Amino acid sequence: MAAQVPRAGELRPGTAIPRWVRLLPIGALFLGSALQLFRSDPLHAGIAMAVVPVLAAFVLGPGWTAAIAAFALAVVAAPIPVSRRFDGDDIVVVGIVFATAIGISWIRQRFEAGLVTMLSVSEAAQRAVLPELPDRVGDLACAGLYHSAQQGASIGGDFFDVRPSPYGTRMILGDVQGHGLEAVGTASMLLSVFHEAILDEAELCGVAWRLERRLLEDGAHGYVPEVFASVLLAEFMEETDELRLLSCGHPSPLLLRGERVEEIGLKPAPVLGLRLAEPVRPSGTVAMSFGEEDTLLAFSDGLVEARNEDGEYYPLAHHLDGLVVPPSPRRLVAFVWDDAERFAARMGDDVSILAITRVARSARRSALPAG
Repeated sequence: MAAQVPRAGELRPGTAIPRWVRLLPIGALFLGSALQLFRSDPLHAGIAMAVVPVLAAFVLGPGWTAAIAAFALAVVAAPIPVSRRFDGDDIVVVGIVFATAIGISWIRQRFEAGLVTMLSVSEAAQRAVLPELPDRVGDLACAGLYHSAQQGASIGGDFFDVRPSPYGTRMILGDVQGHGLEAVGTASMLLSVFHEAILDEAELCGVAWRLERRLLEDGAHGYVPEVFASVLLAEFMEETDELRLLSCGHPSPLLLRGERVEEIGLKPAPVLGLRLAEPVRPSGTVAMSFGEEDTLLAFSDGLVEARNEDGEYYPLAHHLDGLVVPPSPRRLVAFVWDDAERFAARMGDDVSILAITRVARSARRSALPAG
């Protein structure tokens, strides 16, 4: 299910101001009014009242802030018998403070609306580059995770997807050079080419060539910057329980069979868009068995290049070796990410993790709707 995009002026639950915080200015208003009414020193009581609209400006809209400011100004200027009244100059100063608070509230609300728009656009871009993976694609269970190296960003140059095709279920995991919006645009373009190519190309080499050709053409005509990208392509055959892999400069994935972790020995073709020689059709597809409960774990180089405080690389295969019970793809991805975070002193590159498991036939039958 796609994440909901908030309406205009509405922040997500994680960023919205809690209700109890919004009620604080109301409580402060009553407290300040009590001080103004029952303290004989108008200076200290007036300072307390002056703070209330300023507090409201940071948690409430300009309408509520103006109402609180008007009430506070009326209390400050009221002829109260038990305390000495403010003179005209004092009331003018307090009024200026209250007007400033209303202006702050208006600016904050405009900034908040802009922030909501920016988050919505970012979320839409993320869904274009990283569409939410379904839990099941055919006889495969899958789960993915993406973490941007750019602080505060939710997207970058990594992308992945798993889609059915006439030639079997196909997967892509790619890493575009660089970060920021240019890398995002290139990643989105490559993903759209993948979605089209898997419907027409009978071989993974053909899919890789379509990606390479589009990257070169768009770079030559200025539609995308002249960057390169590494990709890992996979094809899962249901009838033969076979897995085919093709790497274009991408780290080789791992294969989990029971408690064993196998490092797949791929001979990568050059990365896409390198432009060091005349472009050639990539080759080097590797085929292997991929039976029930086998799991393919693919990842970007940002994961295995994470270092600890001693400068050592993250030993993913070693940390996975000996898992007693093969976890679900979702739990496996969560475990790898948590383990990498504990190991690494910092991660300087985007990290993508994708796990795909062949579901047992008994589980496939139980997932079918009753006829």
